[in-house]
Amino acid sequence: MRVADTSVLYALFSKDDEFHENAKDDISSSEPIVVPSEILVETIDLLAYRFGASAGRRALDFLIDLPHLSISEKVEVSATKEIYENAKGGLSLADAFVVQTCVSVGAGLLAYDQRIVAELRKRRA
Repeated sequence: MRVADTSVLYALFSKDDEFHENAKDDISSSEPIVVPSEILVETIDLLAYRFGASAGRRALDFLIDLPHLSISEKVEVSATKEIYENAKGGLSLADAFVVQTCVSVGAGLLAYDQRIVAELRKRRA
C-alpha cells in the first residue's frame, strides 16, 4: 500500500507535467493507493483552478472510481501539526498530512516531491 501525494495525482492529469508518464504507470499499478482527504481536495482544487471546473470534476470521478484507490481516514491532527512545525517551512501542511498518513497506516509513499520523501525517511530512521 502506498500513500499518494498531490505531486503524483496532479501529474496524472497534466500532460505537460514532467512526471506525467511516471504517474500514469504508478496509478495504473494494482497496488492499493491511499489518498488523504486533504490531498484529494488540494489536487482537485488545483486542477480546477488551472484547467477549469469540469477538469476537476472529471479527475475526481476518475480517482474515486479506481478500484485500488481509497480515501484515508482522518489522521491525528496533533501529530500532523508536529511534523508541519518541525519542518520549519520545508513542508506544506498537506505534505505533513501525507507523511502522517504513511506513518499511521504503515504505508509506503507515492510522491515525486523529494522533501516529503526525505521527511518520511527521517521519521522512519
